[in-house]
Amino acid sequence: MESTHDTSHQFSSSTGSTPGSRDLSAAAEKAAKTARAAGEQLSDAASEKLGQAKQMVGDVYEQVNKTVTEKYNQAVDYGRENPGKTTLIAFGIGVGVGLLLIGNLRRSHRPNRRVVAPVVNALSNLAVDLFA
Repeated sequence: MESTHDTSHQFSSSTGSTPGSRDLSAAAEKAAKTARAAGEQLSDAASEKLGQAKQMVGDVYEQVNKTVTEKYNQAVDYGRENPGKTTLIAFGIGVGVGLLLIGNLRRSHRPNRRVVAPVVNALSNLAVDLFA
């Protein structure tokens, strides 16, 4: 019973302005400064990593942009050099996609009608004959 009374007296005396409380306060301030310094170091490291990540993303974006632009320019040049082939290719793609879409719509209503496969085969044979 006495030890409980002594402990409560010890806590009440440590909350006052005694030399022990000053040491505790100084230790708390030191711990706070250390925590702030660690937080600043962590923040600096995170900022550095974020900057590196942004740089890497920017580099990859530039590389992809350059490649896409080159391929686009090649396609445009091919279209200018071969307007007849380009027109036939576009027409064939349009007809093929249109037939596929119509075939899918009709397939749900009339499953026995299959027009798409023969037309696509005929178009592919025509393309092989024209471009080979």
